[in-house]
Amino acid sequence: MKSSEVYRFVYTRSQGLKRSYDVTINVARLDSGIFEYSAWVHYEGAFKGNGLIFPLASSNADDAAAEARRRIGDDIEQLAGVTE
Repeated sequence: MKSSEVYRFVYTRSQGLKRSYDVTINVARLDSGIFEYSAWVHYEGAFKGNGLIFPLASSNADDAAAEARRRIGDDIEQLAGVTE
């Protein structure tokens, strides 16, 4: 059975139009102990993408949440799986 936590935060891009995006991430721990995440990025209510989703390398929930937040931040900066 999966256990998960949902986090919401605002991420402001440092290049391009420098928009502030509303980000929701769901970090889940699988029965195997591996963490995964899903992300949803919105700007002014419009869906802008999910970023690139891969399993997380972290072995505890706090580190997994921080890793997911870094990854989606990088995806927003690079417009990888996210449109401006």
